[in-house]
Amino acid sequence: MPETVQHRAWIEVDLGAIRANLRRLAEWVAPARTVAVVKSDAYGHGMERVARTALEEGVWGLAVVNVDEGLRLRHAGFTCPVVLVGPAFEFELEAALKADLSLPIYEAAWLDKISAVAARLVKTARIHVKIDTGLSRLATPYTRAEELFRQVAATPHLELEGLFSHLADAEGLDQAHTLRQFKRFQEVCALARSLGLKPQLCHLAASAAAMLLQPTRLDAVRVGIAMYGLWPADETRLLLLSRGTDLMGQIQASFDGEVPQAEELLRPALSYKCRIAQLKWIEANEGVGYGCTFQTQRRTHLAILPVGYYEGYDRHLSNQGSVLIRGRRARVLGRVCMNILTVDVTDIPEVDLHDEATLLGPGVPADEWARRIGTINYEVVTRLPAHLPRLYKDSKL
Repeated sequence: MPETVQHRAWIEVDLGAIRANLRRLAEWVAPARTVAVVKSDAYGHGMERVARTALEEGVWGLAVVNVDEGLRLRHAGFTCPVVLVGPAFEFELEAALKADLSLPIYEAAWLDKISAVAARLVKTARIHVKIDTGLSRLATPYTRAEELFRQVAATPHLELEGLFSHLADAEGLDQAHTLRQFKRFQEVCALARSLGLKPQLCHLAASAAAMLLQPTRLDAVRVGIAMYGLWPADETRLLLLSRGTDLMGQIQASFDGEVPQAEELLRPALSYKCRIAQLKWIEANEGVGYGCTFQTQRRTHLAILPVGYYEGYDRHLSNQGSVLIRGRRARVLGRVCMNILTVDVTDIPEVDLHDEATLLGPGVPADEWARRIGTINYEVVTRLPAHLPRLYKDSKL
């Protein structure tokens, strides 16, 4: 069960769900290794606890987005490989190398800088060379890979731990661009080997490709959103269930021969809850909230909740969202305020101040939030404020 400390609003994280997701993903991608992506505070789930759970489940290492996150893990006692997948800056190099963080190489100019700091510290810098195969983001274009590889081979104090790229549209219905990227990355990996470079890990696939496209798994896959029980996109689910990939054959046995629904394949780990601050009745034809954007049509029972957009409840859910109280939906009435949310509990019998409201979680999925506010589930969970306490449970697998 979650910790029993009392809070007005909190995030519950089910580590058992994360374990189950990791085990399923590890089975799907074997013999490839798994790298747990815990960047951005583990997509809002809490980096240290998720990282520890992932390592207990046998992941090769952890991926973070910046040096500060890597140092945070080191200060928490993590000794496993920690790979930066986002940019580093020159002023961060000494701290990064002292902490044995694995650094991305996305510009040739970085090689001499990293080598000089490593020489001064009498260390060998572990690097992952990042190649742009078609995402057009932070990386060296694949057309310049040979030049970069020759410089890597000639630069002292470096260990080529990894070679990687990132797919732009692996979750999409049209896989043509993904195939182009995969072929480019295969050519790049072959080129590196021909020049005498021997990366320990070539990694390309993240969650969507890891589940759908077996050839892209290579030496390791980076598991992010799927580890948290969320789908990379609706298209990923559609592809999985409509095309009958190798994944379906692997999972069918674990469901006693029954073909599972997509929702059963991954278990969302996060719930967002709060307490009820006040219950009150108002009459028909009363306005609710700033601007009186909702007018009651009947005598209405309101529950006032102590959360608003500061607490991560998106303002675009005004007059659109709903929460779960006593297992039933309560519609958001009026505008979402900075710290207050008003919901309609007229049709929820026996509601009282001791009830909890589930803002996000079972019955109110992140994908629903995302559709209503015009974004993706990644943003919904990642933007939940860090100041909200995270309470952890480790449910049965």
